[in-house]
Amino acid sequence: MKRLVLLSALLLGLSACTPALQKPALSDTPETAGTQETAEEASSAPSGSTVPESAISMPGSLQAMDLAVLPYDEIRLVYHFTQFDPPLSGYYTMSQNGRWGLMRNDGSMVLPCEFDQPIAMCSDSAPQQPAWLAFKEDADASFWTSAGQYLTTVGEGRICHAEHCGPGYELYFWDENADQMFAYIGNLGPGMPTHISPGQQESRGWWFPTQPGTLIQESWGLDVDYDAGASFRYRSAEGTALNNYEYQQAELFYNGALLAAARRGDKWVYLDGYGKEVTSPVYDPVYWNIWADTGYASPLLNGYAAVSRDEKYGLLDSAGLEYLPCEYQGIVWDGGLGWLKLDDGWHAFRIPSAAVPTPAPYGQTDEEDALRLVPLTTVFPDTYPGNGRRTDYTTIRDDNLNVRAGPGTQYEKIGSIPPGSAVRELGTSSTVPGWTFVLYQDWLRGWVSTQYLE
Repeated sequence: MKRLVLLSALLLGLSACTPALQKPALSDTPETAGTQETAEEASSAPSGSTVPESAISMPGSLQAMDLAVLPYDEIRLVYHFTQFDPPLSGYYTMSQNGRWGLMRNDGSMVLPCEFDQPIAMCSDSAPQQPAWLAFKEDADASFWTSAGQYLTTVGEGRICHAEHCGPGYELYFWDENADQMFAYIGNLGPGMPTHISPGQQESRGWWFPTQPGTLIQESWGLDVDYDAGASFRYRSAEGTALNNYEYQQAELFYNGALLAAARRGDKWVYLDGYGKEVTSPVYDPVYWNIWADTGYASPLLNGYAAVSRDEKYGLLDSAGLEYLPCEYQGIVWDGGLGWLKLDDGWHAFRIPSAAVPTPAPYGQTDEEDALRLVPLTTVFPDTYPGNGRRTDYTTIRDDNLNVRAGPGTQYEKIGSIPPGSAVRELGTSSTVPGWTFVLYQDWLRGWVSTQYLE
């Protein structure tokens, strides 16, 4: 069993890499990169030869876009440097001659192919602009400053030097001894065992890739003891198993997707919310964690996923059928605008049956799930505000109002709220009237006597 003190060694390794961070030579510009002319020059067809029409034509199931053909060797999804987050949409990382860069999903370049590894998205806590993880050896520090200035100029965020970013994590465990499911959420160091909120259930698709874990009491509070190499099973928030399979890797049913990707043995399979594996375990990874060299199958993004088998690529739909058979040299799909590799380069496409997404500006997120971080040591409400009922109250006690870990004076006091303070109702108990679960100043969550709310 392995104590969950996460990522210290990894972060030390990342910090050690920091002096080698280099800014790319910005000799190419987004306006000139990937033009039709450069794609033709990079084509493998000899001068004067004819490439067969079938080898370079867009399949009829895809809608060809009027964008330049790109000459890159590879284009991949951008790995989001967090645990259980989908790959980043709106961008791809691309390579040419063994070097990596970053482009928008419409093919326009953000960073040229000058980096040692694929570009990744940092998990800094909600930066105002994207923070890109990019590494390059043997370049001077001034180049790094210039790279940051360049990104600011084109409105594409900044370079992250990895000193303070670490993979945020949201793990799920089943404690058989306690007969309890819980989440373990944190960043950089030890986290906190928490209840699984209704918002998590909805956004994570109701089924959670879960490992066995045992709750233990430490001097600082509850922690979890677990085997990091243990297999995953999909379970509900109550602990019910979705099927009888165990998986070596398992992804979520992101944003209500009908399928999730999981690795059984050496290959990836897709399963539905009834536990049925709708494909055989035949698929290979299509993008990677840039440090651990861990590969991932793509989740369903807007109803489709790029898949790979036998070193060929295609598209899977939400029924588990190959909408585009795995017969192509390469394909990427981020849910909005994809690229298909044909003999003369990468061609942009949309999927006619997929709605055109309208992503929110970076940093604009959905309303925070205020019940997401309720520790297991606090009783979780089982009834929630709805139907337009008011949730904003003011405390009316003459002195500080006690906040308790459960609905009753027998529970531990975990804080207090000054008179006349604004609080937000998050829920109540169906069995213990007269108590309300509230949020105070975005950090204190607990139970207060309802008679002191107005």
